[in-house]
Amino acid sequence: MTTSLNFLASLDFHSALLLFWCVILFDIPHYFVSTMVLAFMPPDRLPSRRYSTSAVIAGHNESAAWRRCVESLQDIDQVIVVDDGSTDGSVAVIEELLSEGLIQEAIFLPIRSSKIEASNSGLKRATGEIVFIIDADTILDGQAVPNALKYFSDPTIGAVACNLEPANALATLTTRVQAIEYALAITAGKQMSDALGILANISGAFGAFRREALESVGYLDMEVAEDAALSMKLRRAGWKFRFAPDAIGRTIVPETMLGLMLQRVRWDSSLITIYWRKFCGMLSPFRGDFRLSNALTIIDVLWFNAVLPLATPIYIVWLYLRIGEFTWTVLLAIAITLAAMELIILLMVGVPGRLLPYIPLYSVIQNLVMRPVRILAIVAEMVFMISRHDDYIPYHQRCKLS
Repeated sequence: MTTSLNFLASLDFHSALLLFWCVILFDIPHYFVSTMVLAFMPPDRLPSRRYSTSAVIAGHNESAAWRRCVESLQDIDQVIVVDDGSTDGSVAVIEELLSEGLIQEAIFLPIRSSKIEASNSGLKRATGEIVFIIDADTILDGQAVPNALKYFSDPTIGAVACNLEPANALATLTTRVQAIEYALAITAGKQMSDALGILANISGAFGAFRREALESVGYLDMEVAEDAALSMKLRRAGWKFRFAPDAIGRTIVPETMLGLMLQRVRWDSSLITIYWRKFCGMLSPFRGDFRLSNALTIIDVLWFNAVLPLATPIYIVWLYLRIGEFTWTVLLAIAITLAAMELIILLMVGVPGRLLPYIPLYSVIQNLVMRPVRILAIVAEMVFMISRHDDYIPYHQRCKLS
């Protein structure tokens, strides 16, 4: 320990910059900007607005979740539930909700056709000026809807990203780690992206859309990451996004490490499928629809979420070749520095104190588990296009993958 501390103390400014180049290029900018936004750019205080509203909830085998989700919807004029060929008794639950007047319309697809197909079926029946797309396992806070609606006072806003928190945050160690991750990546991260005008994704778990905007781009594409694809289509069409930190929805997150890893393989493969293969043309200044904000959005996503993971093993090997046994000293110093910055951000967004002791576990899992999973997902997508074989899209619908 003394030798390691002596090694760090012996570094001059330029040597430190050279050794810590990876974290300086990738990690620190995001954490620093997030901290500055949280400290000096509080959320807008906008007056309440009233619009006609619709909510579309699509799901497969969600019999245990439909009622909780529907009962959490307040101030929604038209609630449309779409059952995607369920076999678990969902039909009876939905028919009961319909008879109680809690939903205005129910659509039953005869076989599982994908969340995309189910959602589009509901979206085409929506009549509200603002349409909420909500996962069946998401429960909304009482003021979530009005807190999202106020951002639509600007007619150029096509969609509003709502805030998400794990509903089962305390269920397991895995969910506690995700609660920290959601606070950093969504509550803080999307406030930063909102402030910079580079908000990339309106989550399919809980997002608000101007119906005119959805109609203008032809609703959802058949994609494994359908929410990311829709978001980029809207940006390309010229619509702007906002983030509503006080529009809170609580969604069920994986409770096991295996479940989390499988979920993230699907999410991480979309970094290549959506932001590179499908929308890389938005980087070209020679396109008629080029917008600098859209180009910066894609660069931000790919730089911090794809290039960083791929650079990490290169950085570790480079460190070892340069400083040998002190590699672990540098990596530990990086981990402690980032954990300190994460603690500051978590305190600023008001994360419950009972979650703060899990920050070290979060750092370990992110660096030793989730980052390798992301690397594998990115490489597998680049080489094998694994998203085209994901069971998230039923086999008979994969011919529609764009």
